[in-house]
Amino acid sequence: MNRNEIVRHYKRVKLILKFIPCFTIIIGIGLAIIYDIVYEISLILILIAYWTIFKAIQPVNNLQIFMRFSDRFFHHYEKKWGMTKKEIEAYISHRTQLGGDDSISYLLPYINQLCQLNEEAKEEQKTFLSGFLNEKELELAFDQEYSDSQIEKSYQYWRENGLGEKKALINLLFQLSVEQDGIHNDEWKLLMQIMTQLKLNNRYIEYFKNRYSSLRTEFDDFERKSTSALSEYSAASLKPYYAVLGLEEEASIEEIKQAYHNLALQHHPDLPKNADRIEECEELMMKINDAYEKLQR
Repeated sequence: MNRNEIVRHYKRVKLILKFIPCFTIIIGIGLAIIYDIVYEISLILILIAYWTIFKAIQPVNNLQIFMRFSDRFFHHYEKKWGMTKKEIEAYISHRTQLGGDDSISYLLPYINQLCQLNEEAKEEQKTFLSGFLNEKELELAFDQEYSDSQIEKSYQYWRENGLGEKKALINLLFQLSVEQDGIHNDEWKLLMQIMTQLKLNNRYIEYFKNRYSSLRTEFDDFERKSTSALSEYSAASLKPYYAVLGLEEEASIEEIKQAYHNLALQHHPDLPKNADRIEECEELMMKINDAYEKLQR
């Protein structure tokens, strides 16, 4: 069963669950008519029974009972689907954020360009993209050759899209480029080019540069933010920042950069592996970024 079929089946199952209480009443009325019981009396008895079962119970218990029933219902299908309820909902959410099924075909040329720059990460990138693309789209993303005119059509399409969809697209591309060991220089340059071509304003471009620069595998000296010298700080005041990066005070600039990059690869909140600890990672990255900025001066 492919992902499109799984989503369709999942939506049908959700609809069935949503209307189970209604089905219960309809079935009860049907049985009453079949067995030739007085209709009005049967209907009253059915409504009383429904009220007793679904309304008389405390709301919290009522919800817990329904959630348990729902989980068991879905568990039966999860084995058949090969995806959990959580994975299916995330898949639907990801596609919606990007603008829906129509937008996906205009996303594929970007993915193709980016994934060609890091052949060694291809399998990891495919695994990551399986949360966004169906089987046919994955095949097109990696095996299809796109002409300049197709790439330009993608640019035209995304330029006309809303800011929310553009940000979701750029976030996806940055997360894709991180797979394996971080963002290489050629990947970084392509991402900067894509943002410029989409006509994102400088504020958003700076936002993405600041958010993902810690995941770069190479650092350019001219991109450092700092203007002050390390000598302005005493050894005692810098000691806590070395500790944050797990370094000794004699660490070189290169060692500082490498430690910063390694910690970002471990704790960056936008990495898929950190989806369940985003708040914790946000706090950690604030400390890591602060330490790096102090020590690179």
